[in-house]
Amino acid sequence: HGYFTSMTLPSQVRIALACCLNMCGAVHCSDIAILGIHRTVPKPDHNRVPNVCEIPTTVASCPTGAIRPDPKNKSVTINEEKCMYCGNCYTVCPALPLADPDNDGISIWVGGKVSNARSAPKFSKLAIPFLPNNPPRWPETVAAVKKIVETYAKHARKHERMGEWIERVGWERFFRLTGIEFTDKHIDDFTLAADTYRTTAQFKWG
Repeated sequence: HGYFTSMTLPSQVRIALACCLNMCGAVHCSDIAILGIHRTVPKPDHNRVPNVCEIPTTVASCPTGAIRPDPKNKSVTINEEKCMYCGNCYTVCPALPLADPDNDGISIWVGGKVSNARSAPKFSKLAIPFLPNNPPRWPETVAAVKKIVETYAKHARKHERMGEWIERVGWERFFRLTGIEFTDKHIDDFTLAADTYRTTAQFKWG
């Protein structure tokens, strides 16, 4: 809390929050982002779907084609094997609730920014793939964010944003300094991920 009521950090640190991958909280371009992770498919409320949802729009909203019309119930069905839990369907059809307190979790992303000063705008990247959902204080999430902020405060140069600091020292050193474990979940297998891959052999092992 003290860091955000004073001017002691090397530069501004924006913390964003979003409940799903749609990123309406600008988590894709913030220094630190707290992003909800869902691991179960939406559960169609067949009584509500015909009243509050437009079936063609709901079907079209799914980027993986997991949603199909269910004429029998005047509703929709969801293919669990295709669903990637993004929550996009919920934004157009509130009768497809995605929240599941027992299976949902939290991921932490770092390094994003909108500003074009000093360096180009950056997307945030995954730092911690999953933390448990433990309301009301979320101790694991608080501890993780605090550790990242304190490490940044100790090692970054004046006016250096989070992403600029990480790029300067290298992601290898970022994970080492923060004590965050690098796992296979950090490897992006999205179809267009190659556009953001590091394509040189200039690793930084400092």
